[in-house]
Amino acid sequence: MTELVTIEQVEEFLQALIVAGPIVGALVGLVVGMSRGCWKTGLWQGLAVGLLGPIIYALWRLHGVLMSYSPATGEAGLHRVWVHALSALIFIVVGLVLGAVFRRGVFPERERVADGEAPEAPDRVLDQQ
Repeated sequence: MTELVTIEQVEEFLQALIVAGPIVGALVGLVVGMSRGCWKTGLWQGLAVGLLGPIIYALWRLHGVLMSYSPATGEAGLHRVWVHALSALIFIVVGLVLGAVFRRGVFPERERVADGEAPEAPDRVLDQQ
């Protein structure tokens, strides 16, 4: 039985995402920002979303190191509970930090709308919610 997706394919995709993510994110953000009349905000938001690519790759590499097989001991990280707990803790902390950063720093208008305040600039995406 063969794998549908190999580790090498995922590695290549994530390495491409490191370069393409910020570039595509910035371009899409710029286009969306220009259509809304605030290109600087759109560029910043697109770049911030695109920078998730390198973060995902770093987490992928860290996960690989934590779960790797050690020929010296004959054990893999999958055999140890503390490795799973550490991995879960790292992913939870990174998710919470990114959530706070994106909520307050990257998309602050969404926080104002969630709190019941009117946004500073019209935003067509918010009208769809």
